[in-house]
Amino acid sequence: MRKIISAAAVMILAAVLTACVPTDDIQVTNKTSKKVNFKGYKRYQFLEGSGLVESDKKGNMKSSDDESAALIEHLINEALQKRGKYPVSKDPDFYVAYLGGKEMSEVEDKLNAEGKRELSEAPSAAMILMLIDADSGAILRISTAEGKVTNLPEAEQKKRISYAIDNMLKGI
Repeated sequence: MRKIISAAAVMILAAVLTACVPTDDIQVTNKTSKKVNFKGYKRYQFLEGSGLVESDKKGNMKSSDDESAALIEHLINEALQKRGKYPVSKDPDFYVAYLGGKEMSEVEDKLNAEGKRELSEAPSAAMILMLIDADSGAILRISTAEGKVTNLPEAEQKKRISYAIDNMLKGI
């Protein structure tokens, strides 16, 4: 009984913590192969070449810093481990591949207070996450997430990314 109460308390705390962070702009889509049964997939490995890119306000593309990629991989690891999956350095059941990016030069068309249309900066971010069968190379699941780049504190940005990744891996 004590374990059930502890688990419920953790779930309520997690809901309260993420409820304070705005996530309504984050859109996630998932497409899973009809024949896949994720119960048979336990061991995973990140596919080499996964990472992050971003554009500056002039539209120039560059690789993102290693710290940001490490955060993404850490959050993916957390989400997969919550689902009973674990990382290995050889002989995985499936590979995890991701590519994320920020578009800092994006603009949006809005109506101002006087009802006139005006352009304003609206940087956005997106990520694609694929789970790939290690033996056949078949894509088991492909997920995308996109949302606005916010000026929230780092801890809240991390919660937004975690929210997106959790939803990208929902149901596996």
